[in-house]
Amino acid sequence: MRSMGRALLLLLVVAFVAGVWDARYGEEGTPGRSPAPFGTEPVERDRPARPAPELRAVQADERDGYDRVVFTFEGSMPGYRVRYVPQVTGADGRRVPLRGTASLEVAFEPARARDPDGTPTFPAATITPSSPELRQVRFAGDFEGQVSFGLGVAGRGGFRVSELRNPTRVAVDVR
Repeated sequence: MRSMGRALLLLLVVAFVAGVWDARYGEEGTPGRSPAPFGTEPVERDRPARPAPELRAVQADERDGYDRVVFTFEGSMPGYRVRYVPQVTGADGRRVPLRGTASLEVAFEPARARDPDGTPTFPAATITPSSPELRQVRFAGDFEGQVSFGLGVAGRGGFRVSELRNPTRVAVDVR
């Protein structure tokens, strides 16, 4: 009976440690898996998601050696396109002004950032961090199944895109 209790306790401890590990490191921290390299070429991933994933949050933070913007979605992983552009434009064709000397356009499709009555599904405030590379993150629009953002960066350095799960997230790292 005692050995059964010890086995159950050991099982609970292992499950707890595994849960803490997954919550802390998720897919990006899986041992033996190296992150994508930084580059300047466009990164694209097509996905025919139905229904369109809903944007819930956008956050920016500074990491060791790079800055990160995380887009959190409810539902499946959206398709995306990340690329340097001379200027970011909104769905209405107007220029989206950004701080920094280079602009990254980040577009998700299919995706949505408004619910059926037109209410935004995330706080659409401009993010202006005091990071070395990332100067500004601005919402550029939600039109016909495409949600877009502009990232103002210090220069045309490398970037990479990572897909993270639980919850569904797309991370854009710049350096």
